[in-house]
Amino acid sequence: MSLFKGSLAPTISLALFQWTAFAYYFTTLGYLIIIMVILAVGTMPRAKFLQTMLINVLFTCLGAAITLLALYCSVKARVNSVGYHGPGTGGPGTSGTPSNGAATATYNSSGSAVAGVWLFVQIYIISVIRGKKPQYTIPCILWAVFANVAMTYGPQFSTMAQAEAFTKQLLVAFLTGFGIAAVVSLLVFPLTSRQVVFKSMATYITSLQGAVRANLKYLHSLEDSDMFAAQRTNTAGEKPPRSKEAQEFKEKVQGLAALHAKLGADLPFAKREIAMGKLGPDDIQECYRQFRLVMVPTLSLSSLSDIFERVAEDRGWDRSVNLASTSLDEAPNDQEKIRIEAINEWHELMSKLREPFDMVSKTIDDGLQHVLLTLQLIKPAKKGSDVEANGNVPQPGEKAFTTYFESKYREFGESKKTMLRGWCHIHDIDLPEDFFENGDHADFDAPKWMQEGILSEPHRRLRRQLFLCLYIEFLLMTMSKRLHKLMITVDNFRDSGKLSKTRLVVPGYKRLRKWFLALFHDNEDAHGEGDIQTDGHNTQVHLGDAYKKKKDPEHLPPQNTWEHFGNQFRKIAHFFRSPASSFGFRVACATLSIGVISFLKDTQVFFTKERLFWAQIMVSISMSPTAGQGLRNVILRVLANFGALIAAWIAWYIVDGQTAGVIVFFFIVIHGGVYILLKYPQYTTVGLVSQVTVGLIIGYELQVRKVGVQIATSNGQEYYPIYELGPIRVATCCAGFFVAWVWTIFPYPISEHSQIRKNLASALYLLANYYSVTHETVRLRLRDELGDMSSKDSPGRKLEKSRNKIFSKANLTIQGLRAQSAFLKFDIPVGGQFPRKQYQDLVTQLQSILNFMSLVSVASYSFTELREEGTQDSLRWLHDFQRLVGEAHMTSEQVTTLLSLMSAAVSGGQALPPYLRVPEPWLLASKLDSVDKDILSIRHIAEPGYASFAVVQIGTKFIHDDLRKLVAGVKELVGELDFSYHIVSTTDPTREADETLVYTRTNTVDSRVKLD
Repeated sequence: MSLFKGSLAPTISLALFQWTAFAYYFTTLGYLIIIMVILAVGTMPRAKFLQTMLINVLFTCLGAAITLLALYCSVKARVNSVGYHGPGTGGPGTSGTPSNGAATATYNSSGSAVAGVWLFVQIYIISVIRGKKPQYTIPCILWAVFANVAMTYGPQFSTMAQAEAFTKQLLVAFLTGFGIAAVVSLLVFPLTSRQVVFKSMATYITSLQGAVRANLKYLHSLEDSDMFAAQRTNTAGEKPPRSKEAQEFKEKVQGLAALHAKLGADLPFAKREIAMGKLGPDDIQECYRQFRLVMVPTLSLSSLSDIFERVAEDRGWDRSVNLASTSLDEAPNDQEKIRIEAINEWHELMSKLREPFDMVSKTIDDGLQHVLLTLQLIKPAKKGSDVEANGNVPQPGEKAFTTYFESKYREFGESKKTMLRGWCHIHDIDLPEDFFENGDHADFDAPKWMQEGILSEPHRRLRRQLFLCLYIEFLLMTMSKRLHKLMITVDNFRDSGKLSKTRLVVPGYKRLRKWFLALFHDNEDAHGEGDIQTDGHNTQVHLGDAYKKKKDPEHLPPQNTWEHFGNQFRKIAHFFRSPASSFGFRVACATLSIGVISFLKDTQVFFTKERLFWAQIMVSISMSPTAGQGLRNVILRVLANFGALIAAWIAWYIVDGQTAGVIVFFFIVIHGGVYILLKYPQYTTVGLVSQVTVGLIIGYELQVRKVGVQIATSNGQEYYPIYELGPIRVATCCAGFFVAWVWTIFPYPISEHSQIRKNLASALYLLANYYSVTHETVRLRLRDELGDMSSKDSPGRKLEKSRNKIFSKANLTIQGLRAQSAFLKFDIPVGGQFPRKQYQDLVTQLQSILNFMSLVSVASYSFTELREEGTQDSLRWLHDFQRLVGEAHMTSEQVTTLLSLMSAAVSGGQALPPYLRVPEPWLLASKLDSVDKDILSIRHIAEPGYASFAVVQIGTKFIHDDLRKLVAGVKELVGELDFSYHIVSTTDPTREADETLVYTRTNTVDSRVKLD
């Protein structure tokens, strides 16, 4: 339907030109209508389309107003230089009559110079807006087309009446195109943003089900595989997990994360939309919030294969060998023997856990199905004739199912004791029957490894293994709990009657006001919102005042009115040296490098005759901020133009140029561009350019056939048959693309290199912020100091809001880094190669740290839940645990400082300070053992809070492991300050430059010590 809808509007605009009154009104400006129809993108959902259309109309009208001012100045300059000689006639030596009542006059240097200045100013303003707010790319393109066309003919008007007539007809052509697109978008297969969101919700839940099943397959594979074996490296430099089960799970989770991002981008439009529906904006927002809560533990489960990989690396095992079927007798050394023992232990453990894992996975799958059915996202299946097949067991979609679901996941919670008994049995711990019910007083025989002390290697290794078992159990349990809350929410929607009747849903005043203000501020995150010329890679993130408002080392804070005025005045200079202003200046210069041809006496008529203004327009709308992206876009646009040329010839000649047949085949071939636009957003440029080129070539030929060659050439443009017009159109556009690319590297290139470096610094800053907020959240949860979470002013509520917002920003920034890395292959290297692999490794580590930070936050939330739901015995252990945590003195300032230092170093390209060390992780287990050795003993492993603590320990350990790699990677990029003195004799070949004379206390024995 979307393909049909997207192809219908351009076809209607083409067919309308066969209406005589329509054709003779627009005469030679009809080609603009089809461009406007295509650029309006009527396939967008209603709310997004209406918002985009509103901005399109505003920008077009603004462009018309500024154009009238520019034409007034140009006409006055002409009159003041040579006097008034009457209106233009459009005769020889002119560009003809571009529209009814707008005949041009002969060349005038003053008018041309003024028009050139105004064109430069308009393109500069347009490009600054495009550079600062990429979501306004399409409105800026429309304004640029208006300005270029008007300023091409503008200096040849000798009266304001002619200038006004031309501007009016130009504006009417634009608005007519918008009107056709709006009618088709709103009346033909209307698509609301709410429909898009609900469809995405259904896909989201289905993807969650697929991820749960893939996770179960991976857990089953651990019963007979070597989970510590090495990974294969593919040609892209990535490391997919060795087992196909782990790889499948990873791919499912990556798809789920992409769906989550898409749903988050579509949600604001659905909440602002006026429509007939059942759930209100707040209800949709609540569903999305709870979807995220279910998704996070699913993402964390996908890290299990990574954890096994890290364990193998930490222990130095030869991961190139698969020991799944190797016996202990075949072990070549003690290390391999320990590895084989670990593999066999995991095989036995996972075999024992198959039944509970199968049960909870089936329960979660049914729970997700219940959400789908209750929200009416899918139709219920027809009931079979065998009513007794399921007995009295409630089925998904039934009212009693939520209660049944709760009983099943609590049953899984009880099965944890079976898992713990199995783990104890494997490690020679014989527990009494009532051990978990009476752990403080029950006796058991401790094996030898437990008697060696908590610091012994076997004790530490087996504790880590236990923590990993609890990690799996905890995440499945957390997913079940959060899904249960989601089920309660959707059941409440059903029971309240919201899902049984359709009503008019109207957004509130506060939401509309917030949306309106967001249009004019840059403090909102954007990810392709209303921006369809970003190739699917646009990412704009507001980093916060702490990142932007830096102290000025050259100025004190203003103390009086004059100093305040001076500070405001300095903002003008700051604006002109901003990246957006630099980009705008480049685009304006590039446009005038072609546009100047139309402002010279000897070439003004030639410029119009050969349609060189299309090259000028292409420069204005196709320039990219960076050279690599610019080269990629040039290649794509050139290919799109050649493809569209072939398609236009096919549509024309296959029916021998018969008008009705051409229109039908135009409708068919333009489906290709619409398909690319819908199916491959990363190639949006190809989809749009191909549609515009086909429309212009065929539209012009049909226009000439309707109004005749005499009227068609009255605007000063030469007539060419389609077999000549097509190549000319492609050639002029390709020339414009090439000039645009040249100006991305002249006078100096702005490459992806600097952009990636700056965005990496932004990601490090956001990570520091997120770590600080997460750590404070964990600390308050452990100490029960969050306050009343129902109050917006409570510490916990404020931290939660900040944490979620920073997490989204960090994810967007990392996605942007990955997208920008794709443009590096189009960068022309000069000098040494860009350290692409190092940057990719850093981005991978950033994502890993962010995921594990999120995991720690999820795990710590269970301490709050335990206080609300726990029994007296579990609360007693939790209170003891809370008291000891308070005595452990955990700190995180060093990690935040470290990440901030790296952000500043990468941003400025400065070396890191010397002796920078990664702080030790929260070795909370050791600290608690030193305070109270029983708090984490085997007697308490069944406590609900013990599993949460285990997950926190795993998360913090891997965060700090990644931090070490991150610091090493940043040092490799920017270097480290070195104040050492080296005295090396050039005559002594045995001496090396890194030798030093004095050892200091701060260095290790085997390091080269430096005299500071």
